[in-house]
Amino acid sequence: MLNKIDIPGTTITLEIVDKNITITNKIEYDMQMVFRNQDAEPSLDENGDVFEPLYWLDIRVTPKTPTEYHTSLGVKREKRHLAELQKFFEFIENNKRNLFDLCGLRGELS
Repeated sequence: MLNKIDIPGTTITLEIVDKNITITNKIEYDMQMVFRNQDAEPSLDENGDVFEPLYWLDIRVTPKTPTEYHTSLGVKREKRHLAELQKFFEFIENNKRNLFDLCGLRGELS
């Protein structure tokens, strides 16, 4: 199942297919996001029930090319890109649980 999410106010789009998240954008940043299982193996609680696995969200955003400025115009453009990145991170922070559920993962989020 394909879930496509446009981040409001940005050129950033998330596509979720079979627990994989692909991020596309028009601001020349390499963006990766994955829910990682924090537990190497399932553990049991005092009653012998299996604990839900614990996941954390790993996000990496890096410029595709080294940033160098020669004019104020370049800085303004980068400022717009950073504004998009800020909106992206705020959206993810506010919707982390929904994205986790859309990935079809079961467990707890840290």
